[in-house]
Amino acid sequence: MYNRGIEAFLAVVRTQNISKAAEQLHLSQTTVSKRLRVLEQEVTTVLFERGKGLKTIRLTPAGENFVALAERWDLLFRETQVALSSGPHLSLSILMLDSIVSSIFPALYTAISRHEPKIQLNVVTSHSVEAYEEVDRRHVNVAFSQLERNHPNVIVSPCYSEPMVVLKLASTPFLQPVLLHPGELDRSHELYVRWSTSFQLWHDKMWDPSMPCMAQFDTARLLVLGLQETEQWAIMPLSLAIASQKMGNYTMFFLSDPPPDRIVYKLTHKQPKSSTIASLKIFDHYLEQVIKSEFEGLIVHQPKL
Repeated sequence: MYNRGIEAFLAVVRTQNISKAAEQLHLSQTTVSKRLRVLEQEVTTVLFERGKGLKTIRLTPAGENFVALAERWDLLFRETQVALSSGPHLSLSILMLDSIVSSIFPALYTAISRHEPKIQLNVVTSHSVEAYEEVDRRHVNVAFSQLERNHPNVIVSPCYSEPMVVLKLASTPFLQPVLLHPGELDRSHELYVRWSTSFQLWHDKMWDPSMPCMAQFDTARLLVLGLQETEQWAIMPLSLAIASQKMGNYTMFFLSDPPPDRIVYKLTHKQPKSSTIASLKIFDHYLEQVIKSEFEGLIVHQPKL
């Protein structure tokens, strides 16, 4: 694409006047007009209405449709110029689960952001199912998932595990965690997330699956926000419950017959791009430190019956 023509085109779109566009670009009106004609020849479309008596430049319908494309092309060209001029740099795309954004991510992000040389991060959140596809397509360099699957192009490794607990809103939170039996919990007041297949099997054993719950969510943040009444309850990973207690008036309960621990898996491509290998090594270093700090250093005494 003719970059100088794109630049002239967008300047005329902004100013609606060739003279003003020429001033912005520090060019003559003749040069701007010539660049516009060359651009129109390249795209084989008339982009501007021309005629005597027109005080401002008007776009043709094709020109109006071309604006969005020109803006994207201009942005891509500028990003390319920056990348080429800055030389080699570290970058990493990470897919996080919503349920670990409030647990390991803050410490992990802080550690990586302080690394020298700087690592350019692109962080997105998604579900466990999508994580495999995103890594396979190389849309992200590393991802987290609660699902363990065999995939021809993805390396799946256990990252950490943690117990599942109950969280409730409380006017006067208990100072120490309380032990509950699942039978003491009213299913009709449950806010539910299907954490995993093993969790679902355990849950169906404890409560009649045909009995409706109060609400079902697909993200951890909505689950916590949904706890609005003291009789409501939700089962969630320990780290999420602890993070929620720091931000609200919640009480945490352990279960005497608990579900299987939640396991979080790390996903990476079997053939990572050479440009990301160094960043992945740095990421693994800080991830190991954060997990050791956040989980091995976390002392929670489970109450006894």
